[in-house]
Amino acid sequence: MAILTSKFDFHRGYPNGSALAEPFKVKVNAGVPVSLPGGHLVTQELQNGETVMDAATTPDLSSADPKQVWLVMEGNDDYSGEYVKGGQACRVGSGLIWSTDQYTAGTYTPGVPVSFSAGKLKVKAANEQIIGFVLYDKTATEGKVYIADAA
Repeated sequence: MAILTSKFDFHRGYPNGSALAEPFKVKVNAGVPVSLPGGHLVTQELQNGETVMDAATTPDLSSADPKQVWLVMEGNDDYSGEYVKGGQACRVGSGLIWSTDQYTAGTYTPGVPVSFSAGKLKVKAANEQIIGFVLYDKTATEGKVYIADAA
């Protein structure tokens, strides 16, 4: 069951579109699951021989390859996700348009490329991975940014 106060939403690509959606397990640090709410950006990694998701931070593309990034649809902040210690995510780059309140401070001018840091959306800086482009900046009126992913 989704949290009703969440400002995260899909506008195109899911559930009846090109999106690739998968369930996931959440990374655990010192016995405590990492918090991954809906709208967070995550990447896969191995923990104790198991694939888990953790908050994503863009690599420096001058010295590293791009990462496969996923967008949390249902995180472990809701009741069902907390119970199963996991969630559901869509792969970024599969034709999604979404809006989220999970972003860092910045100027989100339409057309500006975006990246990610600590699981949150951010305006792209030099040598960072592009995951999409700003469609609308509604930070002042709705508290969220609308994004078209870089499919």
